[in-house]
Amino acid sequence: MLKISRLTDYATAVILFMQSNNKLHSSEVIAKSVGLEIPTVSKVLKLLTKATILTSTRGAGGGYKLAKETKQITLYDVIVAIEGDTAITECTKTDSLCAQEQGCDSKTGWQKVNQQIENILVKMTIARMAELNGASKPDIKLMVKDYV
Repeated sequence: MLKISRLTDYATAVILFMQSNNKLHSSEVIAKSVGLEIPTVSKVLKLLTKATILTSTRGAGGGYKLAKETKQITLYDVIVAIEGDTAITECTKTDSLCAQEQGCDSKTGWQKVNQQIENILVKMTIARMAELNGASKPDIKLMVKDYV
């Protein structure tokens, strides 16, 4: 099963919280608002800041805020910031270590699947996720149709 890590899920929750009020927020306020422990939120904030999804301001009145609008932040950006490049199999990585790669009959197929997943993640923005979150029950068929 393909699965997003908890840390990536938490990062998305942090960004969704921040998009509702894009002002400076302390890690403590963010942690309390999203229901996570401060060390976990601090780790997420550090990774998102390093990826230039967030900006940070030090000092007494400091905190974190979004570096760009949520319509410019994609799920792909968030996943790469937290987990690194996406690759569903070893042979879809640029620096593959698979010993069977040369004679593998499924390599090209997996690479196409990986590219389609990346395409969907690049097209799905945080702003769109916020819109879908506001809908009572989003139609998954329509979501996939919109982004494939």
